[in-house]
Amino acid sequence: MADIIFVACNARYSHVAFALKTLRANLSPRVYDRSESLEFTIQNDPVEAADEILQKSPKIIGLSVYLWSLPFMRQLAETIHKTRPEIRIFIGGPEVAMPEDRMSDGLFASASVVICGEGERAFSALCVDALCGRAAAVDEYPEYADLLDRKVIYAPKPDVDSLVLPYEEYTDDDLKHRILYVETGRGCPYRCAFCLSSGDKPLRYFSLEKLFQSFKRLIDRGARSFKFLDRTLNASLSRALEILAFFMPYKDAVSLHFEMVPHEIPAELLEAMAAYPAGAIQIEFGVQTLTPHVAQAISRRLDADRLLANLKIMRESTRVHIHADLIAGLPGETFAEFAAGFERLKSSGVQEIQLGILKRLRGSPLDFRADEWGLVFSSIPPYEVLQTPTMDFAELTAFKRFARYYDVLVNNANYPTSVDRICAGDYFAKFNDLAQWIYVESHATQGISQTRWVSLLFRYMTEVANISPEASALCLIEDYLRSRKEDIPPVLRPYLPEDFSISACKRASHHGGGHIRQEKHLDIAEAASPRNIEPSKPKKG
Repeated sequence: MADIIFVACNARYSHVAFALKTLRANLSPRVYDRSESLEFTIQNDPVEAADEILQKSPKIIGLSVYLWSLPFMRQLAETIHKTRPEIRIFIGGPEVAMPEDRMSDGLFASASVVICGEGERAFSALCVDALCGRAAAVDEYPEYADLLDRKVIYAPKPDVDSLVLPYEEYTDDDLKHRILYVETGRGCPYRCAFCLSSGDKPLRYFSLEKLFQSFKRLIDRGARSFKFLDRTLNASLSRALEILAFFMPYKDAVSLHFEMVPHEIPAELLEAMAAYPAGAIQIEFGVQTLTPHVAQAISRRLDADRLLANLKIMRESTRVHIHADLIAGLPGETFAEFAAGFERLKSSGVQEIQLGILKRLRGSPLDFRADEWGLVFSSIPPYEVLQTPTMDFAELTAFKRFARYYDVLVNNANYPTSVDRICAGDYFAKFNDLAQWIYVESHATQGISQTRWVSLLFRYMTEVANISPEASALCLIEDYLRSRKEDIPPVLRPYLPEDFSISACKRASHHGGGHIRQEKHLDIAEAASPRNIEPSKPKKG
């Protein structure tokens, strides 16, 4: 039983709802022990989730709502409100922006209060008000004295130094099976029109001393994978270097994921990262576009030559795994311009190019100018763009197939050798031809088995790309076995040499140079567990 239930819906089990951790950590001591958190995934049934929540007899339910969880949360809130209308439902999160225009929506109609912005103090004030009385709430949270009776609360940004760090909220199960999210600061120095963080200034930093104490306790408890939520690690070089220095003694034990901007990568930062082994650091670079007039339209800084040079330098001078993002459907960009940007980014040697499609985020600058730019969005979450004046529906639909197959075949490192052979010379155009052919043959973008992939690629290589069956079979078996398979697909068997050896091929292909989504991203949870967690000892002398 709990009077307060925090609820989140994650995209998959391996994710952790960081918002719930920080909200609960910052509850008033008056009510903290009367609370607990429940996390579901989008695969769960909202009605079943409602039953599980209601069995705990809560008085207050807090819902953290994101783009991917909106349909789940809407049905959950409606079910609870209709069956137990006396329960107070507080909603917050990025997806509750501009609530005044959405009060007829089932989620907002079911809510007692909508909290916009950073909700730690607002949520706690509401809970104290509901459970302990108005006088107690105003005494502890005087800034909310005139806000507690409102349906929509625009929460003042808290001083981050006043917040309780949430890392003690991570359970042993979280540490063992899930990716840990951490933050060292809030805000973003940039004003990209498509992003909700565009107006989040100034940057506000948590105390590194306190953070490092928390991180050390997490590591001692078995934490291995840290994903930083900071928008821009290199916004402060000194802080970035301190963070890397802190984790350095554990470099053989932990995996770190950061976001950075590629225009400014000082030599000191490269040197610090170069000291880490392969697989220890992944950097996500939000490139988004390499088309100058598009970058200008969305208020995004772009020096494409410098950006690509920096990516190449990092690729060649460190063992960092580089993940770069591109977005299709940005205002003014044509399919041909996007393709040219992809080719340039591919030539920099980054291991992954994450291809996304523009989404309409409520409250972002792009949201307000969508009609002006002629952008047509779906009304269904995640609100993807359907067409633009420069990229029509058919092109964007074809791009989505391209993006899906590229992620499976290349980013996931399932068939990179075979795809490189198919696409040599004009990568984007040839992969686009491959993607559309696969869709015609399979009528699927999900659920294609590895055996089916081998068969499809072998047919394409031999029938369309005019690659010999023998050469095609050798490419495909190398890729197939690199993914830890132990058999030979029947379609390839007739075309392999008589003396072909699975073990010899696996030894030859698995030499540490391939990344197999960073060795299948080093199978982060699995590969970390046997690695030494003791800090590296300095060498004598």
